[in-house]
Amino acid sequence: MTVVNEMSDRIQAQRLLLAQMMEMIDIVRGDAIRSRPGPFRKAEAIPLFKPQSVSERAAYVSEELRKLATEHVELSEFVRAMNEVVRRLEITSVISLEEDLQEIRAQWLDDVVTEPGDTRALEVEPSARVDAASLLIDSLRRERRKPTVQEKRTLHQAYEALAQGARTTLPYQPMPLPGHGVTQTHMSVTDPGEGHVHGTTTREEFMRGVIVHVEHLERANQDRSSLESYRIPSVLNVAKVRMHVGNRAPVTSFIGRPLFDSGRFHLDLWKVVHTMAAAASAMFQQGVAECKFAMERMTASQIIEFMRCLRSNVLRNPRTQYLSAAFNLNTPIIDDRNGTERRVTDRREIGLLGIELVKEGGFDKVTWDGSADTYPSVPVMEQIPHATAVELVHRAHERGLLTYFSAGFRLPQISAAVYAGVDGVGIGGAQILRYMDMETGFHGPFQPENIPAILAARDEAARSPLGRAAALLARLDWAYSQGRISESQNKLRIQLYEALCRKDVEALISDGPREVAA
Repeated sequence: MTVVNEMSDRIQAQRLLLAQMMEMIDIVRGDAIRSRPGPFRKAEAIPLFKPQSVSERAAYVSEELRKLATEHVELSEFVRAMNEVVRRLEITSVISLEEDLQEIRAQWLDDVVTEPGDTRALEVEPSARVDAASLLIDSLRRERRKPTVQEKRTLHQAYEALAQGARTTLPYQPMPLPGHGVTQTHMSVTDPGEGHVHGTTTREEFMRGVIVHVEHLERANQDRSSLESYRIPSVLNVAKVRMHVGNRAPVTSFIGRPLFDSGRFHLDLWKVVHTMAAAASAMFQQGVAECKFAMERMTASQIIEFMRCLRSNVLRNPRTQYLSAAFNLNTPIIDDRNGTERRVTDRREIGLLGIELVKEGGFDKVTWDGSADTYPSVPVMEQIPHATAVELVHRAHERGLLTYFSAGFRLPQISAAVYAGVDGVGIGGAQILRYMDMETGFHGPFQPENIPAILAARDEAARSPLGRAAALLARLDWAYSQGRISESQNKLRIQLYEALCRKDVEALISDGPREVAA
């Protein structure tokens, strides 16, 4: 081995060691926050910078340890031990430092075991390394066990490969069609990424009837005109989440609203479309099943043109990778399609208009969002009546579009979404899955312990007469959109829609299972 190769191997080993230290700091900090009584406080946003070189990572670790010592004096011994590893980084063998780090991990984290576990070497092509790590994660999840030290190192080697351009090539899970999944209404558990890696994807039962959605939720109490309610996440985070999910659930990503530099639609359209198409294409190449775009700051005719142009420039498999258009029910739309301008402000009308625009623009899914300038948001299901929610979902399904509600969901609002038969519910952030400083708006650790309650609320609603009726209507509406429905089934479909709007469905579903089109 040449001197150059030896230096390269040492640098790579140091990077891997420091990456593990960064993860350990995050986990220990999260545990300390969870155990501390009183309101959560945070003065800084989630960092955008991701240190890569050895010097960058060493400086980052040192700074985070300094903050940790200030914020949590009870962790002083952990900080001291970790600082000692950093101090010896250039003068001690990485093998010796790794042994010291594992002693710290065993004392403070207890997240690995000493059994042999999976000892397969991963000195292979980077994408194969990532795929092997994804399969390892799936095994750990199914066997409900902690990784060994070697397996933990394997995962970090895969993270390094992802950061250097490798990707998961194993099959991904596409979006379920209405009435054909394990449940009709899927919980779109939402996080910028780290919460999914260390929470959502760690338990098999956490991903039943779940969409693993990646987006940046933190907006620091800013109004929507200054800062989007939801923003595009790090593509590296998306890649990590995809590796951890494997094919257990669909992975989706938010892209955002168009950025018009000049404020003149046609002058900016070329750049906007190509920029957003490139972002979505990068996500789809990771095995993402859906990318979502916010339809804001455009008139109705501009929205249609934007969707058509974007659709024709995104690299994806259109049969299994979908484009979703999000319409904010609190943001008026100027409908200028017929040569005159009409300002649409009513939430129901905005929702119905969204269906028309998505169909004309050629996207696959319509999202109705209820966020406003306040955060946490007022639940969207409290902003529209039950009959309107049912109508929106029904009209979209019968036109061959998937559906989604977002904003403000907590446990009490889940049943209302299930009773509407919607395909997906955006749930996460400070509403239920993240700590948040109510003064600054900055987010804290993920709360995976709340996922079972979320899924239980969904399942209970799905078993009820209204939930069963909504699922049956979704299946019939989808069959209607595909032209695969009999006359008697279509009659039932119309009756079921009217009954569901009235919440009077028992007579239609009490006779037991009915033959429904595939």
